Amino acid sequence: MRKLLFLFVFAFSFFHAQEIEEMQEGYFYAEGSNSFFRVDIKKPFDYYKNAKCGESQNFIRAQFEGGDAAFTRELFKYISAYVDKQIYVVNGNFFLHVDIDAQGKVTHLDITPKVENSEMFLKDLSYAFNRVKKTWTPSKCDGTPVDSKIRIKVNFMTENGDT
Repeated sequence: MRKLLFLFVFAFSFFHAQEIEEMQEGYFYAEGSNSFFRVDIKKPFDYYKNAKCGESQNFIRAQFEGGDAAFTRELFKYISAYVDKQIYVVNGNFFLHVDIDAQGKVTHLDITPKVENSEMFLKDLSYAFNRVKKTWTPSKCDGTPVDSKIRIKVNFMTENGDT
């Protein structure tokens, strides 16, 4: 009996370890009543150097408070809250094109590609992104804050099952 108890304790201790490993890899899961939704927010993000910042100038990219991992957690939290898994069946890569001004505020968000009949999904995804309220530390060119652009690749996978 003790061996069986030990076996169960040993086996179930790995379930939590698997969850932590998946979060470190950027895979997050959210389950609905009959659909399974996976969001893979790819890291590192693509940061574009400001065109006004020359090759000889020191450029520091924009930073989210807490780093890219904190931003990824926040974004997933709002995607899982505001993108309805019951309505959308989304598979594939989408790109979030983000403009950050010299004050660290997000000034523009564009989501590509534009897919037929995806207006409501893109609107919900945009709404989820805009719920992340923290400001960014702006990009700097030789110590002077400048506008910048970021591209974030998000891969969606949805599986539906009968209940």
